[in-house]
Amino acid sequence: KVYSDLGDLLAAGETVRLRDGRVLDKKQLYVEAIRCDPDNSYCYLNLGDELAAGETVQLHDGRVLNQKQLSVEAIRCDGNHGQAYYNLGVDLEAEETVQLHDGRVLGKQQLYVETIRCSPDESRPYYKLGRALQDGEMVQLHDG
Repeated sequence: KVYSDLGDLLAAGETVRLRDGRVLDKKQLYVEAIRCDPDNSYCYLNLGDELAAGETVQLHDGRVLNQKQLSVEAIRCDGNHGQAYYNLGVDLEAEETVQLHDGRVLGKQQLYVETIRCSPDESRPYYKLGRALQDGEMVQLHDG
């Protein structure tokens, strides 16, 4: 938790020197946070937020992940993390789909529906879902 909290406090481009002498930036702090707590969805999301489009990061277990893959990992950790579904929906191209760890294959629309299920009071996913629909197309939300 300490690494993640430090990462949250740093501004872009800032670093922190740890007691062991290492100097880490935000990305490196979130990688450390994932090493210490590989099931913390926020660490994956925060790391993904720090990556530029097309950029990847290597985790301590050797995996090299991009923004989309980090969002999928966040969903694996917490299937009710609305921001993870939202970020993934934003990152997908119009006709692109993604397979989650539970086997579901979702596109933009389904990801925004999941976001709404998790965060029904958040307005952005309703807007994004509306933009993803074709003229006259309808979608059923989880609440009916």
